[in-house]
Amino acid sequence: MKLVSLMIFLSLFNTAYAQYDFLDAGDAIGPYPAKGSVEAKEEIEQMLYFQEHRTQADCDAADLQASANLETLFGGSLSDAEIKKVKKKLRLVTIKSGVEIYFTKREFKRPRPYLSHPEIKPCIELEKSTSYPSGHTTLARLYARLLAVIYPERADVFQELGDQAALNRVIGGVHHPSDIIAGKKLGDLLADEYLSDSKFKRELEKLGKK
Repeated sequence: MKLVSLMIFLSLFNTAYAQYDFLDAGDAIGPYPAKGSVEAKEEIEQMLYFQEHRTQADCDAADLQASANLETLFGGSLSDAEIKKVKKKLRLVTIKSGVEIYFTKREFKRPRPYLSHPEIKPCIELEKSTSYPSGHTTLARLYARLLAVIYPERADVFQELGDQAALNRVIGGVHHPSDIIAGKKLGDLLADEYLSDSKFKRELEKLGKK
């Protein structure tokens, strides 16, 4: 990361850190299935099923979401102008949520499925971070919840797109199904926290009326 970019990130992070209390998300989302358990074996079977039946179009769609942001996750349902103003409003939310995801992943340190199971062959860009919970899924669920407050008439669309983005991570071979479940839980925890701030919620509602 370039020095200027690093300085900007640290400045924004310090602002976010001073403004919000961080969650203890590990207990809330719970552990992932134990290695060798029935649940863990079933997960690999599910992933192998998707691997066998996915198409190139499925892989291409998942690969387009290698970066998790409003454009890649919800670009088809938001105009460029809407994305611009929403991104500005959610800048600190995005930073704080990224930190939450980082520390939660670090707590569990679950290997990616293709590292612990060589029979899993991803068809999208590999990841350097750990697997649990899914960061893409966390952001997809969080953004879907917040977008639904801004544009309530499109709430169902945002929910569907968020769920598909989460599923794409399993189809692409970079996440276990339980990573997705945990990511949705974390996304809901974050959304509940932000929306419990009545001022912030009102600001989101006004944003959709501008």
